[in-house]
Amino acid sequence: MTGNPERAMLLYAQLASIASRKLQPIGRDRFLVLTGLAATHAGWPEVAARCQELIAARAPRHLITRYPSFAAALRDDEFTPFVRQTERFCTPERAEHLLTEMGMAIHEPAAGQTAGQVAMSLLTEQSPPTPLAD
Repeated sequence: MTGNPERAMLLYAQLASIASRKLQPIGRDRFLVLTGLAATHAGWPEVAARCQELIAARAPRHLITRYPSFAAALRDDEFTPFVRQTERFCTPERAEHLLTEMGMAIHEPAAGQTAGQVAMSLLTEQSPPTPLAD
C-alpha cells in the first residue's frame, strides 16, 4: 500500500461503516479487508484485529480467518493475490472520491485524537452482521 496508510485506513473504515448501515455485507467486508490492510501498514494492529473480528463474525470461512492476524497474512505469499485483487477493488483515491460523491465529510482525527481511535469508533458503529449460511 502506497501513500498515507493512516488516511487510507480512515477512508476505508468510513466506507465500511456506510456499507454496514446500508446492509451491504459484501461491500462492508471488502472495505473491512482494505481497512485491515491499511491499519497493518499504518501500525494500528488493534484496528486490523477489529476488522478481522467483524469479517469472521459474518463469514467464518473468509480467507483472512485462516490467519492469526493481518500481519501474519501479509507475510504469506499465498495471500498476496488476494491483496492485489482487493486493492484493485478500491484505491484510496477512489475511496475519497466515493465519499465526496456521497457528500460525506471525511473523518479526520480531532485535536487529541489518533487515527486509530477514529477508525475504531467507525468500526464500533457497525451493525451486527448476518452470518453466512453453511
